[in-house]
Amino acid sequence: MEFLTVKEASILWNISERRIINLLLANRIPGAFKKGRRWNIPKDTRKPMDKRTKFSKQEIEKKVIVIAGINSEIGKELTKILLEKGYFIIGFYQNNSAIDKELVHENIQLIAIDYFNRESLLEAVRSIKMDLFGFVFMEIYFELEDALTFDYDKFENSYKVNVFAANIFVRELVKRMNFESSIVIVSSIEAYRGSFGASAYASAQAAKVNLVQTFANIYTEMYGIRINSLVAGWIGGVMESDDSFHKAKEQIPMKRLGFPEEIADDIYLLLTRHKYMNGSSLVSDGGYLSFDEQSKTEDLDSGKFYRILDKFFAETASGSHMWIISTMMENEWNEDPAERKFIQSNFDAVNRGVKMDRIFVFSKKNISYYKKNKYIQRYLASSKIVTKFVDLDELKEKYPQLIKIIKQGWIGIDDYALLVDLPSDGTSRGYVTMNKQEISKAKKCFEELEKLAIPLKEVIK
Repeated sequence: MEFLTVKEASILWNISERRIINLLLANRIPGAFKKGRRWNIPKDTRKPMDKRTKFSKQEIEKKVIVIAGINSEIGKELTKILLEKGYFIIGFYQNNSAIDKELVHENIQLIAIDYFNRESLLEAVRSIKMDLFGFVFMEIYFELEDALTFDYDKFENSYKVNVFAANIFVRELVKRMNFESSIVIVSSIEAYRGSFGASAYASAQAAKVNLVQTFANIYTEMYGIRINSLVAGWIGGVMESDDSFHKAKEQIPMKRLGFPEEIADDIYLLLTRHKYMNGSSLVSDGGYLSFDEQSKTEDLDSGKFYRILDKFFAETASGSHMWIISTMMENEWNEDPAERKFIQSNFDAVNRGVKMDRIFVFSKKNISYYKKNKYIQRYLASSKIVTKFVDLDELKEKYPQLIKIIKQGWIGIDDYALLVDLPSDGTSRGYVTMNKQEISKAKKCFEELEKLAIPLKEVIK
């Protein structure tokens, strides 16, 4: 490799030797090193951009943004936004991928690359001669895995695309950026969750989030750029036919998948706004992560669940309303001490002034069995607890949508909390949620059941 002296670089770049020394001391000339008293500057190193340099408002049509993964659904939506704002776009795409017609535009330069080949990536970035306003990395490689016949090649390919390519692009493209430039790396909530069937993808997303923090440490001082991560949740439009996406809706407080244009809008804001945000991650997931970690406990074993039940029943104030669905599971209301204590807490609550409505949901053909249950008889004898009945078989036939909500039953407390039973065939007994969406859904179900219910004493005499 050929090197320049400080004097030679000064002449070539048309800046003072003193300025070059300052750049060297600030570690802003990549590849330069000092040997003895002499600085050696790689001959092919590009002149560092002045961190004080800003794009003028009049130059907005000259602002260039590179998008890796331009032909993704989010990439196409981001492209629409940027074109409307007058940006010029350089788009990278996998060389064997089809390109949408809407990406053929006079202000878009498309570059086909092989994400699995390092030299192809380097060749693509070397071909860019313009100064850059921003870079967005949103290319992904996702493959479901089989734990029994694990494919190590697919695992490595995931890192080549998701991590190695992002690393190369940032380290090379940042050399063409200035004080107003911004980088956004798109990641996934699996960075925080892990995955049952895609360990390579999930761990690669976590690596990208960490890379963003590392790059902020290195390049903000060196080039004056900002770099952040957009952590996206379950987004429709690409894999929405996958059953897991439909199941995910139940875990999202907003009760829907995200739209590609919503994520694209978040990326645009990270690129052009949020000027003091750096090395950070913006989560855009409809509340998915918050739902599980803040609004719902983990699934609790019997001991923990009963302790929480006792606490809620003991602390629920006079005038509150408990609305309860009892499905009479196999382990419900037996002679277990914890069950007996729980039942007594029901009566203690109503004697304290808590209003309690309980709807029993079981098959009418099993009524003779439940007539013998002493605890049901005790509820019937109480004048302070409203007990009603709905036939399970009728629900299955006419209202299957309500069965999906009822599941194993639950205890609602005002609009504040929902204590949910889990099937008795596992180690978990239930969980507690304070998620407003889930509580509202259960309460509407309870109100629908009330329309179908009859007094329990009419069927158990």
